[in-house]
Amino acid sequence: MKDEKDLSKEGKELMDHRVAEVDGIELCAVRWYDNKIVNCLSTLYGCQPTDLVERWSSKEKDHIQIARPNIIKAYNQHMGGVDLIDMLISLYRINGRSKKYYTKIIFHLIDLSIVNGWLLYRHHCSQLNIQKRDTMSLLLFRISVAEAMLKSAPPTPSTKRGRPSLDSTSNENNQTTTPRAVPNSIPPSSVRLDKFDHWPIHTSKGRCRNFGCIGYTRICCSKCQLYVFA
Repeated sequence: MKDEKDLSKEGKELMDHRVAEVDGIELCAVRWYDNKIVNCLSTLYGCQPTDLVERWSSKEKDHIQIARPNIIKAYNQHMGGVDLIDMLISLYRINGRSKKYYTKIIFHLIDLSIVNGWLLYRHHCSQLNIQKRDTMSLLLFRISVAEAMLKSAPPTPSTKRGRPSLDSTSNENNQTTTPRAVPNSIPPSSVRLDKFDHWPIHTSKGRCRNFGCIGYTRICCSKCQLYVFA
């Protein structure tokens, strides 16, 4: 394509483009000279059809109409969505430090996926006429996604490494009272109703976590870690 010097000498509204195919997908690279050089790359838009826009001409001391590529027109129409995505990502960005450059790319893709999912969630809520006060905020949506990811796999038992110290063994022998059992939190519905890897296991007696049930059972879900009647 023509470089910046060639386009600036010829004046405004000049444009140049190249089309290439990568992995079966056509890419169109457009270079347009406005007040400065503008470079764009798209799989959907190109130069044609062009439209006319007004720009100030320092030579003629008046506004003139110049041709604008179609890809620039599409970008100006949808650039608000790009700014919105950047703003939402900056609210709760993953600030993980690492010397490996690709971890930042992975964190950004995770943030981008969560924000896009939240925007789709709000769109579906508006289609179902759900009030805004009943919809999750972006922070609650991120928390629910994190809980679903953490509880999607059965917990692995933690094993201590190394030889036990004398203090730990003496404390275990001196303990006469057993600590009170803390009930497990109910996982989100996306985990409970995914119909994957929920197996009944026989364990010690515990209170059933079904709604309205106050009985005891020895059947526990291997994934949710909740006592239920089989």
